[in-house]
Amino acid sequence: MRILEALGWTIAQEKCEMEPKQQTNLLGYTWDLKRMYLKMADLRKKQLRFQLKRFISLTEKQVPIKIKYLASIIAKLNFLRVQVREASFNLNLMDFVRTRALKKKDRKLNKIFLKKILQELYLRLGVIVRNQEMTLEMRIQEAVMLSDASLKGWRVNLELQTGETLVQHGERNQEQKKWSSNKKEMEAIFLGLFRYRQVFKELQIKAILIKSDSSTAVQDLVKQRAGQTLVAEVKKIVKLCQQLKIQTQTQHIPGISNKITDSLSSLSSQRDYLVKKEKFKNLCKTKSITPTLELFATGENKLVDRYVATVEEEKETDWLNAFSKPSKEKIFWILPPILKIAKILIAWEMFYPKSIMIAPWWPGQIWFTSLLTGSSTYLFLRKSIQILNQRIEITTTKGLPLTGKITAFLVDQESNWRENCQLNFQLREHDQKNQSNDNRRSVDQHNKNIYIDNGSV
Repeated sequence: MRILEALGWTIAQEKCEMEPKQQTNLLGYTWDLKRMYLKMADLRKKQLRFQLKRFISLTEKQVPIKIKYLASIIAKLNFLRVQVREASFNLNLMDFVRTRALKKKDRKLNKIFLKKILQELYLRLGVIVRNQEMTLEMRIQEAVMLSDASLKGWRVNLELQTGETLVQHGERNQEQKKWSSNKKEMEAIFLGLFRYRQVFKELQIKAILIKSDSSTAVQDLVKQRAGQTLVAEVKKIVKLCQQLKIQTQTQHIPGISNKITDSLSSLSSQRDYLVKKEKFKNLCKTKSITPTLELFATGENKLVDRYVATVEEEKETDWLNAFSKPSKEKIFWILPPILKIAKILIAWEMFYPKSIMIAPWWPGQIWFTSLLTGSSTYLFLRKSIQILNQRIEITTTKGLPLTGKITAFLVDQESNWRENCQLNFQLREHDQKNQSNDNRRSVDQHNKNIYIDNGSV
């Protein structure tokens, strides 16, 4: 201080912090460097609350308000963006009212539009009153989420630090197919976060990196600001991240780097991939099994002479509904459409027919646990590119093969029946033992009571 004064500096010591502190007030905020959080200073909170209440009162009383006054309120509410990142969402309508008045060169604002912005004003007032703390800690990314959306469906991969990759995908209904590409991408990101919420809780993941090939989706999530068509989608994502208590960072990746996710989001409800004929023969020879009926096939791509089609136009098919005629004599060869595996398993679990089901090894899927527990054994095949052939439609669109390994899940109806019988027998035997023990205890207690009564007499 003395050196600065000797150099001609004039220092107001009453306004200076003479001792280092871990909590200080700067730019209208209280910075706590020990707990690593930030919140609005009490003085600034009182000022903003008073000014906003006054503006709300004038709006409700329909007092003519100048554009200059509205612009000053918007500038003061923008101050909240440092603490509440989604604050800018609720300023869209206020910006629209101001811009509309400026274009028409009106000095005063329209009363009808002022009534519409009351909801936004009350939302901002609630944020000021709560004065929620914002963390200053930037956590290290613990997982990477890659998303992609197409006209047919969506797909999200979650890459963990352990090297494991989880997969979630789905298809769209007729209404969702009419959405814009940016809205489809936002919905894919939201569904990915929603589907993986249990994984985040179990693994205690607090920070993730979201990668997308949509530059609009990435920019809107970074700025926490979007146009009228995407505001609702971005709000959903921000609210879900707050509920899960995770920090998100976004990164744009070129479409070339997102080929695998892109191709998998475009899967149709029909069979997109077919097992190579030589691989089919080798598998049957290894397990000494000869399938007698193939499900979800056509006359062009069948591997077994007898097959069950998915369309009514097939004339050579035995029947249409795959599991409507279960039989112990038949051995099913099942290569289901990937997007239909979950629905197929519902019927499959009712009969557990003797069969071989081909499916990708995707532990992150909902249907994976049911398929794993329902099968008597499973056999890892090679990588998908060595096992599967793509349909002509996918080859012409430069689609890539499935990620991960392909697995053959074998189900033996007799072995499953024996396991269930053995389990039921063990449960009955256990219940009988418990019942006999309870009877012995009751008899012993009864004899004890008789002995006590005789002794007392």
